[in-house]
Amino acid sequence: MADLKRWSRNEISRIRSDMDRLFDDLCADFNLPSMFCRMAGDLTLQDEGNALVVRLELGNMAPDDVHVGVTERLLSIVAETRESGPGHASSHSFRKELRLPCRIDPEAARAEFAEGVLVVRLPKRAAPFGSSVAISRK
Repeated sequence: MADLKRWSRNEISRIRSDMDRLFDDLCADFNLPSMFCRMAGDLTLQDEGNALVVRLELGNMAPDDVHVGVTERLLSIVAETRESGPGHASSHSFRKELRLPCRIDPEAARAEFAEGVLVVRLPKRAAPFGSSVAISRK
């Protein structure tokens, strides 16, 4: 048991990416649709005190291919691309949903897309669980 070594996140991501590529190549050899979508990287969530910030690497996708939806406790990112050429047409799509750890203000949420990275800023609600109610004596 002393020979066990904990793998880093980078090693696991590299193995996952290699396996996805191998399955994609196998599907391409048999003219089958891709089994894994390598359009997006890992989704990261950071708590910056008064806001949550979500980052997702989207590679060479266009902002028009991406839709971001948000409620008080859920973020969803949906993307779809279509490619066509002589004798072939393909489409790739994915959906990522993230249950948020706190209530946020959906009306104040903002998303930016630059250099292949989607950044979604989600301001937290000022009163996370409603308001306090005073108790009177009878």
